[in-house]
Order: sequence, then C-alpha cells, then structure tokens
Amino acid sequence: MIVYKTTDDDCILQGAFSKTSFKGIPVFFDNNGVIESVSNYLIFKSIKDTDQVTSVTTYADQLQTFLRFLEEKGSKITWPNVTDSHLTEFRDTKIKEGNKEGYVGSILRTIFDFYLWAERNKYIRHHVAIYKDNKQYAISAKKTKHGWTWPYLPSSISKARPTPTNDDIEKLHVKAIEESETVGLRDSLLFSIYERSARRMEALQIKVSDVPDWDVIEEYQNENKIFSVEVIGKRKIERDLEFLPETMELLREYIENEREDAVRAAKKRDKLYREPDALFLAATTGKALNQQYISRRLSGLMKKAGVAGTGHRVRAKALTDIVAAFDGFDERGQPKSAQDVLIRAAEKAGHSNPQSLRSYLALSRSEGLAAKLNSVELLRDLEVKVETRKRQIAGIDGASDLFKAISNDVDVEDALLKFLQAYIAKDVEN
Repeated sequence: MIVYKTTDDDCILQGAFSKTSFKGIPVFFDNNGVIESVSNYLIFKSIKDTDQVTSVTTYADQLQTFLRFLEEKGSKITWPNVTDSHLTEFRDTKIKEGNKEGYVGSILRTIFDFYLWAERNKYIRHHVAIYKDNKQYAISAKKTKHGWTWPYLPSSISKARPTPTNDDIEKLHVKAIEESETVGLRDSLLFSIYERSARRMEALQIKVSDVPDWDVIEEYQNENKIFSVEVIGKRKIERDLEFLPETMELLREYIENEREDAVRAAKKRDKLYREPDALFLAATTGKALNQQYISRRLSGLMKKAGVAGTGHRVRAKALTDIVAAFDGFDERGQPKSAQDVLIRAAEKAGHSNPQSLRSYLALSRSEGLAAKLNSVELLRDLEVKVETRKRQIAGIDGASDLFKAISNDVDVEDALLKFLQAYIAKDVEN
C-alpha cells in the first residue's frame, strides 16, 4: 500500500538541501520503505520551488492517486517504466469515473512535472522526450513558450478561465454587503485585497497593526499618498500591497465594528480567549481565518452573485489591471515593449516569471484597458460605504419615520421625541 506522511519539526534535511528543519513535507512509503525519488521531488517542490506546504500536499495527493493506480495494475508496472499508454489509460479511467476533465488534467500536469524532474535529475534516463532528436521516448513532451507539457492532456485543460469584469466586481461587493450583517464588510474587503493582486496567504498576513488610526488616514488623504503593507509571497519574496486611504478607512471601520463584535463575543464565550493579531477573523469564533475558508466563502459569494469563476479569479482581474497600468506608449509615441511591460508588472505582482503574465497583457490590450486603478477603487470604496450605511440605517427601529419627518420638515420634534423614547426603552430592555 502506497502512503505518505508529513514531516514534523524534528525533521532535518541534509545533503544538497543543507541541514535545515522543515515541517509538513510529504514522504512516500511502499512495502519496501521510503520511495526516495517521489519524496525527493516533493522536498524540491517545498524548498526550491513553491515554498508553500499547502501546494506540496496537493501534489502529494495527486501523485498518490497515480501511484495507487499503478499499484492496482500489479508489480510489473512501477513508476520508472510508465509510458504514454499508462498516462492515457489513467486519464480515460478517471474521466469515466465521473471526474471533471480539469481535475484530471491538473493531476496529469503534476505527474508529468515529476517525470520531467526525474529525467533532469537522472532518476530515469532518456525516458521523457525533452531531447532534440527524432528518437521515440516512453513519455512524450511538447515544448511551449511556458515550458514543457504532456501533449495529451484533456482538451478542456487549455480552456481560458473566466476573468471578472469591473461590472462583475461591483456585483460581488454589493452581494457581500447584502449577504451578511456580521461579516459583509469583511468579505467585501477580502475581495478588495484580492483586487490588489494579493494571494490568499498574503491577505491573511495583514495585521491590525498594519491599519493606521483615523488621523494618519486623514493625513494620507490630504497629501494624496498611498499606503503600503509588506507581505511575504511565494518563494519568500517580499512585496508591497498598495491601498488608497479610502480603502484604509473601510479597514479601520471593520476593525472598530464587525471585528470588535467578533472579539467581544469570543471573550464572552471563552474567558481564555486571546485576540489574534490577524486582521480578518471569523465572526462565530473570533479566530483568524484560514485559506480554505476564504476560498469557500468568496467562491460561494461569486456563485450567488452570478459571477463565473472562483475567488482566485478576482486576483486574475487584478493582474490584468496591473499589466494595464504599466502598458501604454513610450516617449516616441510607440507602444511599449511587451517584455518591458511584463518585467515591471511581474515585479509589482510578486511573480518570478514575467512570461506568466503574458495572457493578462493580451487581455488588457484586447479590451483597451487604461491605467485607472485608483479611480475605480475610489468609486468602489464609496459604493461599499453607501451600502454599509444603508444597512445600518435600515437596522435602526423607528428611524424611517424620523427621516421622513426631517425630509418633509413636518413634525420633526415629535418624530425625534418618539424615536428617542423608543431607543432608550430598547436600550434599557437590553
């Protein structure tokens, strides 16, 4: 039986990776002990490539699915003698079992990446077709502008994923505010942070201390300055998330209202509760949110708002906007070099490979997007404030009669007296 277990704090990696403690790295086992090749591949992915244990455990799950598929075929088929026919059989079997083509394609990409790594690191030799000759190899490979790929992935894997439009983003913010009185502003702000190109793990790094008080926000507004919050991205690259003062206003409002309500409720339930430093908290427990919750929550809101895709695609919209901001014309009136635009945008977005943003540049140029991020964000922040105030006003019992009297300038004193009497009575009752 092929299984994997993750390392704990006592795991010390030696040799090529130096003596370093690493937690959460999957190590594969079969009946003969450690499967060295697969385990070393995952060590490589953990340390030298993604730096994200959550991603590496996904790779481990995918490889385990494939290795168990081989195991069911008997001892004659082991990973070093896999061919295109085995990969094709795995593909077709999984799709017939009812799995979506995109899911199966994702597993096959990981499997192929493992074989590519194994070929380059001499665990297998002349097995994958990455050589410039006309020989036949066990596993085919096709060179693309982004690297090598297996040429027989499910057809749907290459389909473009939907990227929300500005109108879609507006719908998401309105839906977030309308959906919940306790976390509406929080969810809207999470969408806003995705719009600043933040990944989930980067959004969760923002602390309460990163949000200034009202005086500093007002100072930045008067001086037309942008706030920067430093986060650690993939491959431990430091980058800044930039926010308008108006967005910081909303974050400060969240801290003093929704977040404070969550903290107060948690303290009431549990005397041992300690308030986290994290900015975004769960309303029911007062604990910091995790990546899985954010994905489920925002994707659910997108579905309810009728916007295609998942929460991560909001970041795709942000990347398109970042590329658009660096695009344009040079001093001679000529279109800027695509390579120059991509290099600058990649640095801003925290991407190590500028070519990974090429599709966003194509989308930006096809839609004629302009560098208008600040104006769009200002309008959105204003709309979020309006929706929030509407909800707050609607929740005040008896306020509608008072507002009606003020608007018509009729019996204002009587309406105000009745409102105050009702408010005091309710306060005493609570």
